[in-house]
Parts: sequence; structure tokens; C-alpha cells
Amino acid sequence: GILNFCANNYLGLSSHPEVIRAAVEALEKFGAGLSSVRFICGTQSIHKDLEEKIARFHQREDAILYASCFDANAGIFEALLTPEDAVLSDELNHASIIDGIRLCKANKYRYKHMDMRDLEAKLQDAQVRR
Repeated sequence: GILNFCANNYLGLSSHPEVIRAAVEALEKFGAGLSSVRFICGTQSIHKDLEEKIARFHQREDAILYASCFDANAGIFEALLTPEDAVLSDELNHASIIDGIRLCKANKYRYKHMDMRDLEAKLQDAQVRR
């Protein structure tokens, strides 16, 4: 088979009979939509069940699922970083990483793509500001 890394279906599983069968079962059990995003009123038991299984698997207290990596990156930096922290980011990072960093309270430094001298200068600048 072919791996298609430019698509979300890079393993081609969306047309696999077992996946289709599971999707039909989920559709019949949970319906065709959430009526809202999760943080308003879109969370269903299937979300909580999977989060509990993921947390247990990783031996953690809890887990959270995001609808996309973009959403995860938008939320992770704010949750982990404080105004006392510094975050350094390659200028060509994915837009979701850049947006997530913009939303957090940490000191932000963008260095030129693959430029170790610029990165070192930004690291020194971040150290001076501490």
C-alpha cells in the first residue's frame, strides 16, 4: 500500500470495512452530531470513556481529547507556561504552534529557521531577562 502523509487519512483506514462498521455502530448509538463544541455542551460519554482509558493507560489522573492538533497546540502553551517562562520558536513552526505561543503569557522569542546563531542569541536574551 501507499502511505499518504499529506492527508489526515495517511494509512488509508477511512475506507477499511472494520472502521466503517465501527463508525456505523457509533452513529446509531451516539447520533450524527454533538450539537456544540465540547467545552459548551458537546461532550458525550464516548469522549469521557476514551479519556479515562487513555489516562489509565498512561497511569495519569486524567486526559483530555482535542478535536485537532491545532486545538491542542492552541491550548497547551497557556496551560504549561507562566509569565516567568520563556518559549523559543522556529519562525517556520506550524501556524498552530505559533498561535498557541502567542496566546500564552510566557516571554516569546522567534528565531530564524535553522539558524543556531540566532537561536543562541535569543537564548542569551531570554537568560538576561530572567
